[in-house]
Amino acid sequence: MKLIIRYAALLALAGLCGCQAVKQARQAQSPTDRLPGETTVTAAQAGLELGRPCALTNLEQIARSYHPSLLQAQQAVESARLQCRMTHSGRLPQVTASGAYNRSTQNAYGRRPNSTEMRGSWSGSVGLDLLLYDFGKLDAQERQALEALVAAEEQLRVTELEVTFNVRASFFDFHRSDELYRVALESVNQYAQHLEEARTMVQVGTRRQYDVTKAEVDWGNARMDVITYSNALIVTRAQLNRALGLADAPDYLIGAGAMAPHPESVEDLMAAARGNAPSLAVLRARARAASVYVDQTIAELYPDLSLGADAGLSGRGFPLAWNFAWALRVAQNVFDGHRKTARIEDAVTQLRTARSRLADEEQSLYLALVTAVTVREGALKRLEVSELIERQAVENLDIVNEQYRVGVSSSIERTDAQVTVTQAKAAVVRARYDYQSAVARIAQLIGDPVASEEPAQNN
Repeated sequence: MKLIIRYAALLALAGLCGCQAVKQARQAQSPTDRLPGETTVTAAQAGLELGRPCALTNLEQIARSYHPSLLQAQQAVESARLQCRMTHSGRLPQVTASGAYNRSTQNAYGRRPNSTEMRGSWSGSVGLDLLLYDFGKLDAQERQALEALVAAEEQLRVTELEVTFNVRASFFDFHRSDELYRVALESVNQYAQHLEEARTMVQVGTRRQYDVTKAEVDWGNARMDVITYSNALIVTRAQLNRALGLADAPDYLIGAGAMAPHPESVEDLMAAARGNAPSLAVLRARARAASVYVDQTIAELYPDLSLGADAGLSGRGFPLAWNFAWALRVAQNVFDGHRKTARIEDAVTQLRTARSRLADEEQSLYLALVTAVTVREGALKRLEVSELIERQAVENLDIVNEQYRVGVSSSIERTDAQVTVTQAKAAVVRARYDYQSAVARIAQLIGDPVASEEPAQNN
């Protein structure tokens, strides 16, 4: 009876251990239990207040808190961590328990007459298995699980960098579209002023009707540019909202923000990336896991040594009789059709593939850095030249406008001067934000997630 009580207590303990996990699992199934990223947040939940400017750093924080891809990466880390626990459980004793009540006839060969009478019997057992030595198979499995956890953590960093870069790129695209839209509006106002001046001059007889028609065409073309940039503004704002993890279009203000510069050379940036870029760290962890898998497949050539023990109760009535047995087991597959040796060779191919992927990613990263640095330097030079052209174009437009009023310049010269000013201002805007986007890309490539600053900069 004492053994039965202990058996029942063991079952109760096992049940209690699983209760908390079951409770958490049921809670996760509830429609009200949602983590950030499981559902699309509203602007209010994200902290976006109407009429309040939201700087770049604030937008980055919102995306890192609510974007669904980050929750997916976080859950992948948690899954890898649990896999480590499950793998480690192979080192612990494995305890099983069973109980049964059977009823059967007791007829035997040679005995007459046979009877249909059934008798009951009770039985229960507790078994224990403990792995003693396996020539390193479990060690290799644990190291693989650990490297998978490292890879998942680094992949989370990759996702954080991608989410942050998408916010920054969308932020700068929005500001680029906004400033180009303002340039287009300014151009429309200039052409509207030209039209009024042309009409006045035609009325007083100092200009021909052609000047009015030319001014009307220029004004119409400028309005078409406003429509184009207005549409681009709507699209880039929607892209920014998507990068934040939103599915609506809240009317919040987008404030200032700029990237902290990365003036380093390609070689300096590549050195930083080799030590910090999570994309390389992920592949390094997978290469190490592939190497450990080779160890595991080699260890599978050798037997497993384990200890087993069973304690049981049985009988037709109480008190039940008990028995105990233990065994030292050695298990070895003598021949499996060369499957194990083929698995070793396959593990080697996986190792070489993993190393090749690391080399390929390193080369791709270097190319991406060369491209980003080239764009950065080109944008700086274009910005310098564009600002000079803008100043000269504005001065030239003032001169041409004055000459037009006194009848020295034609309407075509005036239009050309205005177009030059508009193009120069647009070039300044594009160069400025091309630089910001290139620096944001560099920060992503070298694994620098906190390289933005709130004060707006010109370069």
